[in-house]
Formats: sequence, C-alpha cells, structure tokens
Amino acid sequence: MIAALYVRVSTDEQARTGYSLGDQIRRCRERFISMELKNIKEYIDDGYSGEFLERPALQRLRNDLANHSVSHVLVYDPDRLSRNLTNQLILADEIEKSGCQLLFVTGDYDASPEGRLFFSMRGAIAAFEKAKIRERTMRGKRAKALSGKPLFGRPPYGYSCDYETGQYIIIPEEANTIREIFHCYASNLYGVRTLAAYLEASHFFNRNGKPFSVSFLHRLLANELYAGTKWAMTTYQKTIAQHKRQTIKRDKSEWIAIPVPPIIDREIWHKTVELRKQKKILSQRNKKHEYLLSGIIKCADCGYAMQGVTFHSRNNKYYHYYVCTAYINRLICHNKKCIPVLELDDAVWKIILNICQTNPFIHKEKRKSNSPVIALKSQLFQYQKRQISILKWVASGTIPLNTAEKELKNLHKQIEKLQKLLTSATSLQAREASLSPEDFITPQTFEEKRQLLLKLNIVVHAKKEKDIISFTLNQTPIAKLCSYHSYDSST
Repeated sequence: MIAALYVRVSTDEQARTGYSLGDQIRRCRERFISMELKNIKEYIDDGYSGEFLERPALQRLRNDLANHSVSHVLVYDPDRLSRNLTNQLILADEIEKSGCQLLFVTGDYDASPEGRLFFSMRGAIAAFEKAKIRERTMRGKRAKALSGKPLFGRPPYGYSCDYETGQYIIIPEEANTIREIFHCYASNLYGVRTLAAYLEASHFFNRNGKPFSVSFLHRLLANELYAGTKWAMTTYQKTIAQHKRQTIKRDKSEWIAIPVPPIIDREIWHKTVELRKQKKILSQRNKKHEYLLSGIIKCADCGYAMQGVTFHSRNNKYYHYYVCTAYINRLICHNKKCIPVLELDDAVWKIILNICQTNPFIHKEKRKSNSPVIALKSQLFQYQKRQISILKWVASGTIPLNTAEKELKNLHKQIEKLQKLLTSATSLQAREASLSPEDFITPQTFEEKRQLLLKLNIVVHAKKEKDIISFTLNQTPIAKLCSYHSYDSST
C-alpha cells in the first residue's frame, strides 16, 4: 500500500505567503518517517489554484484512491487540499470511503462528528481569508485610483512612469507619433490598414523598432488616455477554471476617471470616436448583401441591434431579412419574426424624404450661436479644476481620502454627464452646419443614402407582429421637426 503525500502551491500564493513545495515535502516526509511508513509516493501540483479540483496530481491521487492502493494521505494543511470548503468536504469523503486515513502536518483530522465540524470550520476560515485578501487588494487599487494615481503596469506607448509621484510623463518622440496617427485618422486621410502602411513607409516604428500592427492602432485610437482621461476599474477577472479567467466589463458607473497629461486635443478625440463609429457601420467586410439600415436598426422589443441575414431557397432565390440579435447575448426577446429588408428600407427612406420636403429644413437654424457648447466647456473646465484640486489635497495629506471619496465620485458623475452633453452638442452643431436641402434630393446610390442616414443620426426601432411591420424613427437634428413616426405594412 502507498503512503501518499500531496503538496500544492499556486504561483501567486508562493510569492505572497512564502509557501514552498520543498518545505511541504520535507515536513510531510518527516511525519511519515516518524510513523515508520516507507513506501511513500509524492503527488505534486506546482502552480495550481486550490479553488478547483482539476489538478493533474490530485486527479492521479483520486484515481489511486478509487483503486484502493493508498493507505494514508498526508497534506501539510487543509487549505493545501483545497481553499473551497465544498471541495474539501468532497475530497475528505472520498478518502474516508476508500478506507484511507487522512492526515495533516499542522493538526490531526478526526473522522468523528466533532472532528468534521472542526475541519469544516478551518475550511470556512481559509475561504474567508482568501475573500478578505481579495477585498483588501481591490480596495487598495480603488483608493489609489481615486487619489488620481494610475495603476501602473507596463507604461502605454507615449508615456513613461514616475513611480515616486505616481504619474505618467509624456515621451516627446512617441507623443509626436501619436499626434500624427490621430491627425491622419481624424482627418479621414487613411483607414487603419492604410495608416499602418503609411507609418511604416514614413519610418514611424514602435518601441521595439518594428512597424505598428493594425490591432495596436485599433487599440490606440480607442484609448481615451491620450485625450487626458485614463479609466480605471473598468473590468474585473473571474476565475472559471485552472489557468482560465473570464474578463467581465463593469458597469460604467463603477469606472474611475484619472486625469493624465493629454497628448491630443479633445476635439481630435471626438472626431476620432465619431469616425470610428461611422466606419464600423459602413464596413462592408463579410457582407453579402447591402442593408440600408445596417448598424442603425434596433429591436423595438428588447432594444438590441438587428442584423441583416440572407436565406437561400431551393429555387435559387435569395431572401433578405432583419432579425434581432438578442439570442447572441442569451436574452429572451419576443420579436422572433424576420422583417423583409427591401420593404422596411423603402418605407424608412420614403418617410425621411417626406419629412425633409414638407418641413422647413433644420439648416435654417444655423443662426444659433455656439453659446451652449461654450457654456458646457466652461462648466466642464470648472469641474475638472475642482477634481484636480481635491486630488492635490489628498496627495499632500490636507484632507483624508475617505472625506474626499464621496466628492470625487460626484464630480466624476458630473464630468461624465457634461462630456456626453458636450459630445452630443458638438456633433449636432457639426451636422447642422454640414447638411443642406440638396442632400435629400441628390442621393441616388446606396452609399449616398447610407451617408445621409449617418449624417442625420437616424435610429430605427422595428418589430413584426401578426404579419404587421411597425417601426419608429428617432432622428437628430431633425428630431424637433418630427420626433416620432410609425408605419404599418401588411406582408
């Protein structure tokens, strides 16, 4: 019969608590030798979390237990067996049923009701300690973010880290490259792939002296850090299996904005965001048919986007429909009927033309001043100034963090709200200045119609019930003229 010793350590825990495989093995062997047991077999899991049972050495031990080839199982401590109380009880039950004796170096295990109760209490305490460590770690990260200090990892391109002051420092050479990237994209000179080729031809390279990849440029253009705001606590990771974690996005109300030295202007950033949104909608990649409302049609039942699909019949005919994508997100939606593409596209386009031909056009309101935009910028500047002052007071120790935390959260919400209003007002002003009545008369091709719908920021909510298609139109800047339209058509 085998005297089995089981040892385990995870990489993170080894660095944090000093557990070592060598020390566990030595202590376990000394215990077996004192018991005069010589046929010792080692089961070692190096770098595996105790939260899950899927561990190679543990699986081999469980197989040997099932074959009744083990007489004793010795573990340094119950939390080496598992940090999950339920898993601890499962393993202890398997060991008992195999007729094997369970031992621990740090204490004896008694199979009596009292012993099992004590064993359960120790397991609960281990789970509680792990939860407390995680909670303290997250609270420390949140406090650091609220104090205005970035959570440093590898410095992003364009910045270096000052670990004494806890701030980012702009690298002039890399900052010039970033400004060139945003300028070329926001000016609509290049798409991302063409931009990557242009940068390589112009001898702009990354820190490793290699050309910028397309994926890196996508991430860079989507990073608000370069406009002066670094978002912290945007995601968290959930361990779902050994060496496998799922990244989950937090609700935006939980995000923390950290001011950093900006490399580009806010205006360039807003142009980039708007252009990326439009190019995503207009992308023809993987499209086998042209859908006029692609990217701007939503389900009237659940609010999720609808996408165009094509069905091929046996008589070699193709049928095109809009369908709700709620099933992709595993949501329940009652709008399960397909909506014919051509019928809905024609109906929406007729209403757009009718609105614009029978009402005074919105461009006549160009006389409106820029006062709303100016007022919003002024108010946003005051809030940001107040935020920076509070962060300086916290850093200097003038006020404690817990006193400033509530005020910082309120300021963050106000700043986020103002930034959205400013983006909307700036976008509206740009659209009003760019549209003219001729825009509604001249569109003939599919692309011209798509460009016009994007300029108007059309949003269509549609559904089909009892063979009746109904939809509503919400549009800006012509929302003041006609904010709600519906159309029913029997199929």
